Amino acid sequence: MALTGPTLLLIFLSICGFWTLWVFPYRNGLLAILGRQSEPGAVIPGPTPAPMKQTYTGIGVVDKELTSLVSFFYTAIDGNRADVSLSFLYLGGQVLAAWALITTEGLRAGNQTKFILTATTLFGLAVAIIGYACVAPLWFALHLLVSPAAVDPQEYRLLVDTPVKLALAPVSILLGFGLPSLLMCLPAPSLISFETKQTWTGIQQGWSIWIGITHLVLTSFATSLDSRATALTESDKKAKTVKYLRQAYAFAIVSSAGSHLAAFSLSLLAYAFPVLFSSTYLPQLQPDRIFVPVLPFGPHEVKVLADGALWFLQWDILVGVSATLIWGLTLRVAAKQERATLVQILVGAIKIAIASLVLGPCGTAAVALWGRDELVFRRSNAAEDRTTTKKDQ
Repeated sequence: MALTGPTLLLIFLSICGFWTLWVFPYRNGLLAILGRQSEPGAVIPGPTPAPMKQTYTGIGVVDKELTSLVSFFYTAIDGNRADVSLSFLYLGGQVLAAWALITTEGLRAGNQTKFILTATTLFGLAVAIIGYACVAPLWFALHLLVSPAAVDPQEYRLLVDTPVKLALAPVSILLGFGLPSLLMCLPAPSLISFETKQTWTGIQQGWSIWIGITHLVLTSFATSLDSRATALTESDKKAKTVKYLRQAYAFAIVSSAGSHLAAFSLSLLAYAFPVLFSSTYLPQLQPDRIFVPVLPFGPHEVKVLADGALWFLQWDILVGVSATLIWGLTLRVAAKQERATLVQILVGAIKIAIASLVLGPCGTAAVALWGRDELVFRRSNAAEDRTTTKKDQ
């Protein structure tokens, strides 16, 4: 019952995500612009009149969806709109961090009977098609509702039965998400053609599939080299789980902090030292331009696709990363099993604010989950020590 409030808040955020990523873009004309990208003679967004690639798989409905997605993300990777590119960089780093946390939770022994929590590849496809701000808060809410590890975090529920899967998760995420993202950002036409850039952008949209395939291949290879990886004693399983969890959390924190600090640093630099930037990019990099979205109500109209993409990304960030932070903090509080005083609540709020400013919201969520695990494992170790002491007496 203690998780009811955060669960309802996450469901509300999912509704907000649907409004800001679908209703608002429908009303302001962004979806109409994206729909026209599948029409004959369409060109890529921006000032370059290169043909819009409209065939990727040969399946009409899939190609139409990919054409819309590629058109949207092309405005973030072609270098013509610094505000869109910086927002995309920020969101990418936060999603990378959140995905490490989501993958970790999907591997927990206590969640293995919950298909909705372990089917992370399907969840990733929903994120790519529908939007992080729509899908992630709903997944977090379901996690709080159905996960035994969330409701009653015990050591045996937080362990991973095959720790090597946990060890390889960050590598799989980097290869499956990071590599296609890097390739789609290569400059065109100086290094790759416009068509090749669009092809890689289309491939990147299946990032959760590439993560899943990479993780399966790497895990199969690792277990074939070491048969003991799937036949560990309970003490070895615990030791390896704790070790690899710390590595996964460190990966999430670095991913979040990297994009967070890069976006804020560039924006604040443009504000404090405007002479360092060209007149074209200077107004696009101002903090209010990057981090303050327009209200998703009223008579807003998208004149060019990049403007609509900026608003979409800003709300995806605001709603999605807020949900990630709320989820992480809820799991941390649930593990404490004690009522905090007013002073402890105020001190905790200050710590969260400082951590979010330095590490980003998803990095702070990673710290919260890391703290949850350490607390549960420490409590279990203390209980085992007391049991051993009684036996020795």
